[in-house]
Amino acid sequence: MFERLRTVFTRGAGSSSGASVASATQLSQWAKGQGWAFAFQGEPAQFHLGGAVAGKPWRMESGPPARDYVQGTELRARADMRVVPEVAVMVISRALKDELEGRVYGAITEPLQTAVDDNLPQELRWLAIYEELRWPGLPASFSRLFAVVGDSVEHAQRWVNAAMVSHLLMERVPAERAQAPLLLMLADGKVSLRMETVARHLPDLQYAAALLTTAAAEAAQNLPHCTDSQPDTLPPG
Repeated sequence: MFERLRTVFTRGAGSSSGASVASATQLSQWAKGQGWAFAFQGEPAQFHLGGAVAGKPWRMESGPPARDYVQGTELRARADMRVVPEVAVMVISRALKDELEGRVYGAITEPLQTAVDDNLPQELRWLAIYEELRWPGLPASFSRLFAVVGDSVEHAQRWVNAAMVSHLLMERVPAERAQAPLLLMLADGKVSLRMETVARHLPDLQYAAALLTTAAAEAAQNLPHCTDSQPDTLPPG
């Protein structure tokens, strides 16, 4: 099912990507320059970094894919912004949405299947439950590359605002990287990011870090929050 998707996503992942692969020293110096923690986890393509945004910690890690629609290396990141759990919004790359909807349709039309399987990954369940959200002012250039799915247009507009759209549309090098699988979710009060990358590809790391921190800051500023007084903790990878 995913062969066509893989062909699209791996196209152009040659020498232009290789030119941007950073050494361990370069990655460490880059993270240090941002004021972030950084550490390798035994393999050159496996590392994590972390910092804080809007007073809350965030963590990003690079490693083997945890989803079968991601090829090569996966970047995963999370920041617990303590947004009220009722807010549920997902930004998903358009090509990935199209492919995953086929998988969802197949899952719910199998014989004896009467409901959405709770064992499906969250993003597949959301595609089965929620509609794509659109509103005036959302740029056509954005809608060609991404879709917004969720429970409420109001929540989506407040989170996927001009700052978020701008960061999502940031130029990626090479240009074909803009087609790679990307998933940005706001669920259970947490902002999470999942993205296909090339191992130690610095432009992708810069893109992902800018996107995550912007998404977390916009969630903190524009959406309602829980009022509990639990201490801040670094979210697990």
